[in-house]
Amino acid sequence: MKKIVIINHYGVTPDMPGPSKNYEMSKFFADHCNCKSEFWICGYSHYVGKMDESLKKLRIQSKKTNGNHSVVRIKSTPYRKNAFLRQLNIVIFDIITSIKILFSKNIDYLIITTPPVSIFNVITTKLKKIKLIADVEDLWPLFLQDMGMDNKIAINYMNYASDYLYNKSDGIAAVSSGMIDYVKERTDSNKMMWISPLGVNTGDYFNKEKDNNLIKGKAWAKDFKIMYLGVHGKANDIFSVLKTIREFNKKFSNMINGRKISFIFIGDGEQKNNIIEYAKELNLDNVYFEDAVPGSLVPDYLIHADVCLTNLMKIESFKRVRPNKLFQYMALGKPIISGIWGEFQDIIEKFKTGIYVDFNQPENASEKIYTLLMNEILLKQMSLNGVEYVEEYGNRKKIFKEFYDYITKL
Repeated sequence: MKKIVIINHYGVTPDMPGPSKNYEMSKFFADHCNCKSEFWICGYSHYVGKMDESLKKLRIQSKKTNGNHSVVRIKSTPYRKNAFLRQLNIVIFDIITSIKILFSKNIDYLIITTPPVSIFNVITTKLKKIKLIADVEDLWPLFLQDMGMDNKIAINYMNYASDYLYNKSDGIAAVSSGMIDYVKERTDSNKMMWISPLGVNTGDYFNKEKDNNLIKGKAWAKDFKIMYLGVHGKANDIFSVLKTIREFNKKFSNMINGRKISFIFIGDGEQKNNIIEYAKELNLDNVYFEDAVPGSLVPDYLIHADVCLTNLMKIESFKRVRPNKLFQYMALGKPIISGIWGEFQDIIEKFKTGIYVDFNQPENASEKIYTLLMNEILLKQMSLNGVEYVEEYGNRKKIFKEFYDYITKL
């Protein structure tokens, strides 16, 4: 029986906030591919800023096994809004996991999800002659540089570590075609590479029924809901979205078919407090903020939206991304208002599942949003188109099966 290990420093389980794709892939391998699968993650959660209860006191790791599937939490140093401590957390996790690799038996395939970037894991994997797969979900340091990072030492290290991983890997998967193209520019283009979109577990999303008790008592419960669910960070540039909402409220009286239009932001991030304060400065009485929810509850909240919204800073490298919101929103039949240009924009326009707006131009963006909201026929068609797209291109069972087929050919 083959053994597959997936290492994701920022990995989460479904009971935690954050993307659970790698957990689900690990479990799929164990449940459907006749193999043992382990999911190694950092015990200090990047998303909630807390150490897991299973790693209290002097415990270095904890392991929870169910059948052929195990989740291994590995202790590292805590950090919160501190760049040095965050990097220390990454390095310690890298060292401990590399030691585990060195003394582990019978690992056939090892999948390293990036970011963050690491070196020691790669070295020990090659020493043990284990098949190594890079799972590229973000491009460090490219994205960080475009967002303003200028620490040359950190940039040079990340470039070296990323290139080392790409070049030493036996195969490379990436979540978008833009990322695959970037990796090809930095490594041997003859290496086996494939696109492995983030996707969703369609069983959790398709034909989802609303639980009105979940939002009972919310001030926005009966409104026309435009919903954002995700990280409130620098990259998401929610400040520009709020400026557009202010313009929208000024011009269009904030009503549709007798219902108040409300914008609901669900999630957490280092910018959230600043975003809330900015919304107050703009006197946006139809903007609401809710806490982050576990991954298992994401569809339960999103199903209440009438339209969904997403955004990223308008920087060149973000043209390469295909975020998970694309699949989450579409799988529930939610039309998308997106401020993400490039590959994301191409998809929603080609398959007619949403509109692209430039939130840096609030007046124009607000007009495009209003035009969309007033077209009920188009909204219904976008809803149907989104579900069809996910069934074809975003079904995680298909994505994981294809991933497994690729790695077993290495």
